[in-house]
Amino acid sequence: MSKSALNLIFKILGSIIILLLLFSFIEFDKDSFFNIISQLNLPLYFFSLTGVIVVLGIKSYRWHLIIKHQGFRYPVGKSFGAYMASFTIGLITPGRIGEIARLYYMRQENEIEFIPAFRTVVIDRIFDLGMLILLGFAALLFYTSIGITNPYLAIAIASITFFTGLLFIDWMLKKIIRIKRFANNQIIQFIISCVSQAVNRHSFVLWAITLIAYLAFYGAISLIFLSLDIQMPLVDIALILSVVGLATILPFSFAGFGTREMSLVFLLSYYSISSEIALSFSLLQFTAFFLWGGFIGLVFWLLMPISLQQIKSDSLTLASLLKKKRN
Repeated sequence: MSKSALNLIFKILGSIIILLLLFSFIEFDKDSFFNIISQLNLPLYFFSLTGVIVVLGIKSYRWHLIIKHQGFRYPVGKSFGAYMASFTIGLITPGRIGEIARLYYMRQENEIEFIPAFRTVVIDRIFDLGMLILLGFAALLFYTSIGITNPYLAIAIASITFFTGLLFIDWMLKKIIRIKRFANNQIIQFIISCVSQAVNRHSFVLWAITLIAYLAFYGAISLIFLSLDIQMPLVDIALILSVVGLATILPFSFAGFGTREMSLVFLLSYYSISSEIALSFSLLQFTAFFLWGGFIGLVFWLLMPISLQQIKSDSLTLASLLKKKRN
């Protein structure tokens, strides 16, 4: 059995175990769950389905600007198409190789080597992961017994801490590269070239675009809550979904199943929301952003066809290049 197949089995088992543990600890009424779904406000929910297109569209524009700042050109429309198609490819393939698909699309339009193209994707992911870490830290300050009861204060403290830490990492990496034994280390040089893009003069615009993308995401999430007849402040949605986002990228569950549900049940109980509603919301969110987003991305993939074999080949090329540089 291949390593990827074993990894998939491990993740599916991980999701099953987490879900079994969750249902063993909560009181779950099946009839109440189906009653909640049956009373769903369909117009509001259907309107929330536009969220994934808006969010990925904003993020694709950020990637377009990153490419431009790196000295290359890639049209906004094609950036959007590549972003949508790679989203679907990432859902149906292991190891996040959907990100590699974006490189393939970009390199079709530019005479650019693999590593410089890969750098644009890494920089793009830094902004998303950075926002999740920032808000996740704010959630830690707010939901734990640390004592910060104002969510805006928690976000302000987390923002100052995060950006101070990011600047420190950039400064430290530049100090390290001046040490003779690390001066020619191409891995460190690559990391510096990526991190510096998150703190340079162009980064303010990119962080602003990231914020707009996340506000659009939280706005769509608020519509899902409203479709369940729940009014949830946007700031609370930001804190809750940041924890959920970090939980779903943990490597021991399949597509975030289990970790998503467990984190939602726990966090929404803070607002006296029942486990039946929490699990209903989890199902609706997954449908709106993953299934529906995956279907839209599939349309773009069909319009902009790309071979999965080529993507896998490029991912192996990346692994080989990184191994050589490490040696």
